[in-house]
Amino acid sequence: MGGWSNTNSTSRTALAVLLLLAGAAASARAGDERPAARTVAPVLLDLAGPLADPRAEVSGMTWKGDTLVVLPQDPTLFAGAGQLGFFVMTRTQLLAALDDPAARPLTARQVNCLAPGLSRIVKGFDGLEAMGLLGDRCYLTVEAGDETGMAGYLACGRYDVVNDEVVIDMTKLTSIPLGLNIPNVAEETIVVADGQVITISEANGRNVNPHPVAKVFSPELEFLVTIPMPPVEYRVTDATAVDDEGRFWVVNYFWPPEREKLRPADDPEPPPPGGYDLDRCIERLLELRLVRTCVRGDYIERTETPPVYLEPAADGVCRNWEAIVRLGDRGFLLMTDKYPGTLLAFVPYAFPPPSKEK
Repeated sequence: MGGWSNTNSTSRTALAVLLLLAGAAASARAGDERPAARTVAPVLLDLAGPLADPRAEVSGMTWKGDTLVVLPQDPTLFAGAGQLGFFVMTRTQLLAALDDPAARPLTARQVNCLAPGLSRIVKGFDGLEAMGLLGDRCYLTVEAGDETGMAGYLACGRYDVVNDEVVIDMTKLTSIPLGLNIPNVAEETIVVADGQVITISEANGRNVNPHPVAKVFSPELEFLVTIPMPPVEYRVTDATAVDDEGRFWVVNYFWPPEREKLRPADDPEPPPPGGYDLDRCIERLLELRLVRTCVRGDYIERTETPPVYLEPAADGVCRNWEAIVRLGDRGFLLMTDKYPGTLLAFVPYAFPPPSKEK
């Protein structure tokens, strides 16, 4: 009886310990869970003029002060020989169109970009993919591909405010170490931070890019280093500017016919309300953060901010969002390429106040 009692006491103690451990683990898991994701309906802003032409195939945009600069993938379609055609709209125009439907459609003004011989110098030139500005310096990623594989380049020029044109220095063209070779996949994103130019690949999923990195360049296009970034399934197609806390948002897009190409792993992101079906497209925004440390070195991390899912189109057609900027504290502006056409959309979002921590 005494032996049985000791054994029973030991068993009860062990059970209590296991329950405590299980409770602690559950609490830890609960503490690690991100807040629920949300779904937002994009507000479409009608366009007119050449930018509304699907051939514009928008691939990026960025702010220069209060001017929104829009980058077509093939700007040669909208300019003369040896030139590229960009488009610009003012913040005042955009806010007016957002607040008053009578101010629509929006018509963008064209800005010429001088880049003589770009498509000839870059073998297999396939278009421009991203744009970033550092003062008056303008940085562009160039995608190229032929039968041997993909290549990416970083070009630099100056935004001439007086003459309202961009001039690319064709003597400075730096190869970007892609680190992978997937058809029609190159450096789709530029972020500029602390005087450095950082490029990010389209494909950062665990099955196609097990150790994703961003590439860091000096303002003079000297390749400096790679920095780790988190795996992100599907495509990363553009990013907002980096804020004072190192935070920025990227467009994260999945088109089901690319499943075999991108081979997506299990998605670590919380699903939208009601879940999602991988036989349908995924259109969402993710917040990342550039972290500067002396000990570990610089890196990019996924923040705890939940993803913002875009409400699907009523007809179920996928919208290939290729460009994003913040619109102050009101939310985001996004643009598509030619699928399903040139769309400009506003996505409302309540940004949290800046952290007081330094």
